Amino acid sequence: MNTDETALRRDLQGARFKVGVLRKRWELVRIRFPLVWFRIPKPRDKAGPPHFLLRVDATDYPGALTAQLWDARDNKALAPELRPSGAAGPLLAFSNWSQCLYHPIDRLARSHWPGHPEPWPAGSDINDFLETVHGFIHDPTYLQSSAPAASAELPAEPLETDPPAAA
Repeated sequence: MNTDETALRRDLQGARFKVGVLRKRWELVRIRFPLVWFRIPKPRDKAGPPHFLLRVDATDYPGALTAQLWDARDNKALAPELRPSGAAGPLLAFSNWSQCLYHPIDRLARSHWPGHPEPWPAGSDINDFLETVHGFIHDPTYLQSSAPAASAELPAEPLETDPPAAA
């Protein structure tokens, strides 16, 4: 196992991550390093599926991450018309701008915000990223999503949260 994966698994076993799970802010679904899938619940009082599936690319972790809302049915990015939306369409972070979140915390989107303060300072981890995405989904302008619940349900497979056994 490489140092990126070791660092991620360490953070997923940490108290801060576990508190997020207990508070029902996120749920770890699967690890196929460098890809990791999480479910993040929608606001209780808003229309939409119970959860959104977030696929995170953790290459070079604990460096900055990149992610997309994911559709488990088709194994591809959630279609823009199914993403969390407000009165004016998809919420900005989930727009169809690129293969990532439209926010400077996403490593692929960074170049779109020249001069923006560093959104991934030293010491940042998966918890900071998940808190940010949870905030996007729980944005006060969120009205609804027409994504089916099945879009957040990966086919049954082992979670694989434990590091592979040493040979």
